[in-house]
Amino acid sequence: MRKPVSSILLASCLGAAWALPPQLQLDSLHAALDTMSNNMESTLLGKDDLPLAVSGYMAFRLKNFQYSEPSPWVRDDRARTAVDATLNVNVVAMPNSYITLFTNLSFPFDLTGTYTNNLAKSPTNAPSYDERVPYDHSTDYYSSTLNEEFNVGVDIRAGVFGAYVTAGGVIWANASPLTMWERETMARFSWQYELYEDEKTVSTYYKEKSFKPVKEGGRAFWTNRSFGGIFANVYQLPANMKAQFLVSQPMDADMATRDGLRMYGGQPGELEMIGSYDLRGSVYHGRIAKEKIADNVTVGLNYLGVIYDEGTVYEPEFSRQWIASDFGAPVLLNNHVGSVDFKGNFTPKLYLMGDIAVNMVDSVIFYQSKQTKGYNEKDDYSGYSSNGHNESFDKAGDPQIGVYVKAQSKHIEGWPITVEAAYFSKDFYSPYAITNPSRFPGWRKDEAYLNGGSLRYSPNLAGINLKLEPTFNRGYFDLQYGQHRQIEKGNDAIVFNYRLNGRNMWESSNSWTKHKPLFVADSGNFSGPGYYNRAGVEMNSADGVKQYRQRGGLYGGTWELWESFVAYEDAGQIQEGEVPMHAKWDSYFSFMGGYDIGHWFGTDRNIMMTGLVALSGVSNTFAPIAYSEEQSDMLLWSFYGQFEPTVAVTTKFHMVGILGLETFRSNYAYQALSVSSTVSQTSDYKSQVNTFLYKKAPINYRETALGVGFDWDFADRVGLHVRYKYMTHSDETLSVNDWHSHYISAETKAWF
Repeated sequence: MRKPVSSILLASCLGAAWALPPQLQLDSLHAALDTMSNNMESTLLGKDDLPLAVSGYMAFRLKNFQYSEPSPWVRDDRARTAVDATLNVNVVAMPNSYITLFTNLSFPFDLTGTYTNNLAKSPTNAPSYDERVPYDHSTDYYSSTLNEEFNVGVDIRAGVFGAYVTAGGVIWANASPLTMWERETMARFSWQYELYEDEKTVSTYYKEKSFKPVKEGGRAFWTNRSFGGIFANVYQLPANMKAQFLVSQPMDADMATRDGLRMYGGQPGELEMIGSYDLRGSVYHGRIAKEKIADNVTVGLNYLGVIYDEGTVYEPEFSRQWIASDFGAPVLLNNHVGSVDFKGNFTPKLYLMGDIAVNMVDSVIFYQSKQTKGYNEKDDYSGYSSNGHNESFDKAGDPQIGVYVKAQSKHIEGWPITVEAAYFSKDFYSPYAITNPSRFPGWRKDEAYLNGGSLRYSPNLAGINLKLEPTFNRGYFDLQYGQHRQIEKGNDAIVFNYRLNGRNMWESSNSWTKHKPLFVADSGNFSGPGYYNRAGVEMNSADGVKQYRQRGGLYGGTWELWESFVAYEDAGQIQEGEVPMHAKWDSYFSFMGGYDIGHWFGTDRNIMMTGLVALSGVSNTFAPIAYSEEQSDMLLWSFYGQFEPTVAVTTKFHMVGILGLETFRSNYAYQALSVSSTVSQTSDYKSQVNTFLYKKAPINYRETALGVGFDWDFADRVGLHVRYKYMTHSDETLSVNDWHSHYISAETKAWF
């Protein structure tokens, strides 16, 4: 580059001095040599010349929920409007070619006003008439709090070595499917504009989601988990090796009173992002891997452990509920998971990914209470063994096996096929792996999940998943079929999530927070729980140990809503405290397709028609396809259908619609009602001395959705995204749970 620039500068000087005498021309050129050199150097641009770079986005959001027909579980949320803004800033400093410093900051703000109140100390108290929630992604009730990313790090490169170290409140990381990984394959349509959508034009956004709805990959389906702590990723080592290490605190799975337990009792928080919480435990993770084996195969060794502080047992809120429960003495389970994984293209048209893991729980730690002094006195537990066995967790110390294999074949041109096979023993527990179905690391619970294995995995499961995903001119279709069975008998405790309206239902409640969901969805009601739920394992909301509680009803997740119940065969089982147990089957069948009909109208604008229908069920016997709740031994059956048209009005203005129906049906559900006197036994009713009445209450839910929206690039790197949806929920058995709601959202996002 130096020679062309010098020639240009020299020619310019010669042209200017051409009219001078020859000697003066030479003198002028010699005098200008230093200047020409400086001018030439100024045209050479390298990254060391830009030591600081700033990027990010500003977003302004408005959401309004209006329940025209409310149910008791949203009695404190009949109408709610939230207006907030977020400034996300990514700062990168490059002092030289070998070191990069970076930090990610997020500053959310409430635009509806702030009030000084005691809710900062008691965040789950419902706001009164003169108080309001400053930022609807947090229940900490601060005027501005931290959002998704708040960390700082350094990237160091030197020859064959490269690594970065980051520390902060939310660190996204993954390792292998059975140690640290996220998996969900429920498609995201254009209707769902994610809060974290990457920068892209409206036209690109619609082509990516309408012509091929995202199932895996991308921010909507990150394979990452979030942690707060210190993370080191050594991404380049000699011999094509790499490694990573993590030290964190188990905020999401903490059993201690001060945070995890209190959070599940109704006090969530995001304060770990600024280091204000002192959690009783740590998460340790390590991975070492070799890349480019046989050109493009990677093999890795992984470890993840969750270790709890033994001092937890001295906290009254923790120990008291254990002593009063059927579990007996307080128990802490320290979890260890080790695995070997592989991934890569074994042939140009065959991609394989797999993970084989062993889960171990070290000595079950418990403390036997003398119960001779008050619970608040630490001496209650002195002089007793801290290592032993608790009969309720006899299997906890045995090795548990997990296997996951995924194969993607492109041998048939245009017809890619994906096969997934999995085996997870009953007590396999890896809280941050794909076997955690709720996206929210919880505790060991004996449950069965609707769509288990096909959309999300869980322990005590084995089966296979088949996907056929061809594309053709102007369209595509996806066919998916899954069959999975529990390996051993398990409690007939069934859990399902609302796919059509679940996110909006959860966001509309006072209990909602994006990062740290509450355990019970209606606990934000000032007047107490209001959902008329089907009976679970425990009847009272205070029964049992909070980490293992299964009382039935609505539960919050990360941007979704779940419901659980026990498929009791008769009321006598509830009266006797007997939870039915079977080795259950999960059946799933879905068809999704899309076709661009723009050419039907003689236009080159895309008019995409996209639809998805799915049938799923949980049964005690094998069912090739779940088509009705009346099938033999069908514990829960569900139909899900969604139709979405998208229209490219212009290249910068697209419209989208939604029409959906979702049903859940079960003939095995019962309702537990409090009564003040003994009731005579009948065919449908049974009384109990604990003043509970058990009534058969079949599940027959029907949810609908009808909406319209648009996405508009009204300026370069600035977009407006608007949605309106009318939602209904019908419970044919318990009409008190019926509701109708209007949902409006508008977001503008500016990138810089």
